[in-house]
Amino acid sequence: MKNYYSVATLALLVFLSFPVFAFQQITTDTVAVEEPLPDAVVVSVDTLNRDSSKQDAIVVKYYQAVDPQPQPVSEPEPQPAKPKEKKHSDIRTISGSGHHGGGYGALGIKISSFNDESLTMAGARGAWVINRALAFGVDLWGVIPTNEYDDLPSMAMDDLSLLGGYGGFLLEPILFSNQVIHLTFPVSAGAGWLGYVPSVYDGESSEIVDQDVFWYVEPGAAVELNLARCFRLNFAVSKRFTQDLRLIGTANDEFDELNYTLTMKIGRF
Repeated sequence: MKNYYSVATLALLVFLSFPVFAFQQITTDTVAVEEPLPDAVVVSVDTLNRDSSKQDAIVVKYYQAVDPQPQPVSEPEPQPAKPKEKKHSDIRTISGSGHHGGGYGALGIKISSFNDESLTMAGARGAWVINRALAFGVDLWGVIPTNEYDDLPSMAMDDLSLLGGYGGFLLEPILFSNQVIHLTFPVSAGAGWLGYVPSVYDGESSEIVDQDVFWYVEPGAAVELNLARCFRLNFAVSKRFTQDLRLIGTANDEFDELNYTLTMKIGRF
C-alpha cells in the first residue's frame, strides 16, 4: 500500500508542476519584443512558430521614423534684361506725342510810313499751327501806290510812285490760344524789292527810275481775338529792319519803320 501511495503522490506532483513549467516557457518565448526606439513607429507584427513547443510567438518590429528630407527648390535663373525699345512716343518733338495740328490762311492791311508819307500795304499769310502754340509759314506784303513823291532830291522829274514788296518765312509763337483774347509774337524774315516809277495816275511811262533789293527782319507783338472757331482777328505792332536798301534821294533806313497791321485769319486752330 505504501508503494502505491508513493507512486500516486509522485505522479500528482509531476502533473501539478507541468503547467507551471509550460507557462514559464511560453511567457519567455512569446513575449519576444524588440526594444522600441525613441520616436519609433510600428511597421509590422510577425507571428513565429516554435517547432519544439508548437506555440506561437509574436514579434513586434519597430523602425526609426525619419522625416523626409525637403527637396531643394531651384530658383529660375534671372534672364538678362532686354534693352528697352525706343518708342515713337519717347522721342520729344515740337509737335509732342499727342499733337494737335491745324493751319490758317490770312489777309491783312498794314499801315506804315515812307519819306514822311503814309504807306499802305496789302498782304497774305499762310501758316501751319502746331499744338496751338506755334505757327510756321510764309508772309508776303506788297506796296499799294497811293502816294506821290515830288520832293525827292537828285531827281529830274516830279510825281514819282513807290512800288515793291517783301516777304519771307514766318515764325509765330502763340500764348493761350484757347482764350477769347490771347497773344501772338510774329517774326518775319526774308527779302524784298522797292523801286520808283513815274506816277501811275498821270498815265506817263512806267519805266523804272530807280530800284534796289534788300534783306529784312520784322519782329512784332499782337493781340488776337477769337470771333469763331475758324475765324480770328489779329491786331499787331511790328518794327521792320532792312539792310542794303539804297534808292536815289532816299535814306538807307527810310523803310525801317513801325507797322500797324490788321489781319483776318481763317482756318483750323
